[in-house]
Amino acid sequence: MTESAEFHPATSWQGRVLARGARHFVKPVVSRVRLTPRTMRFSQLGFDTVTLALPVHADVHIAPANEGGVPGEWVMGGRDLIAGRVLLYCHGGAYFFGSPRSHRALTWRLSRACRARVLALDYRQPPKWRYPAPLEDAVAAYRSLLERGYRPENILLGGDSAGGNLVLVTLIRLRELGLPMPAAGILISPWADLSASGVSLADNADHDPLIPVKLLRFVAKTYCAGHDPRSPLLSPAWADLSNLPPLMVQVGSTEVLRSDAEAVVARARACGVPCHYQVWENMMHVFQALAGWLPEASLAVREIGAFARESVALAGGEVSQVARAHLVHGNGQP
Repeated sequence: MTESAEFHPATSWQGRVLARGARHFVKPVVSRVRLTPRTMRFSQLGFDTVTLALPVHADVHIAPANEGGVPGEWVMGGRDLIAGRVLLYCHGGAYFFGSPRSHRALTWRLSRACRARVLALDYRQPPKWRYPAPLEDAVAAYRSLLERGYRPENILLGGDSAGGNLVLVTLIRLRELGLPMPAAGILISPWADLSASGVSLADNADHDPLIPVKLLRFVAKTYCAGHDPRSPLLSPAWADLSNLPPLMVQVGSTEVLRSDAEAVVARARACGVPCHYQVWENMMHVFQALAGWLPEASLAVREIGAFARESVALAGGEVSQVARAHLVHGNGQP
């Protein structure tokens, strides 16, 4: 285990049931899918449909967003949000599926935990778009927030899986452009090495309850579209991470992407970037989306919230509520 990792043991029966069910029912189905442009589009629609069944609290307000020409949605998870604080969130889905809609069960809880409005981006994805379209979208949305008066010390960047990759490469690109950095980056099971060279791809291939390694290699090749997969703006595990804001990384101990997380942590710390690293025993990929049902997920989201609030305070951002967000009651639908 990477030095200074914070280890969280699995304690719940829900976690054991979830891992067993995913390993025996979900992973075999995903492993047999033959990806084509048509099946990729079907996967996008199907994933949205299934995940919309996850509950969204009635006090959550969701509204359409468009920042810098990039569509998405604003998610406001309650009445105790800090005015001006924003979590710019990049959803996961291996850069070919997922959307703000598919991740609402996670983003509303992150909004509440971080006491921030969440801007969930609907960035461009394959098969129609490839690299660098998602990166261009994330940078454009961040620029728009700055232009609209949001202070960088009140902005957080967060994402899961491919979205974690997008957070890191966005931070690198912001540094290259000389733009002010946000308060922190939050990385949930980041897919940070598209060359698929991490040792956990082999060591955890049979233990990861969700992700088939063959699928991971295929979608990495599709997204890179002929570019060197070890390019810093494709695989931040190989990048210079100097002068990035503090990072938080969470990953499950049996994930095939555990090596990606460890590579990011090691690289960040070598570059002098503060990095809070948590390993969650036997937790599946992006288990945080099941907060409210899975005790470990609920705790992980609270840990993210504590990190976010501390990071904003250290950056000099707003830490007290200066205005109450105007929310409307509803069922979570825009």
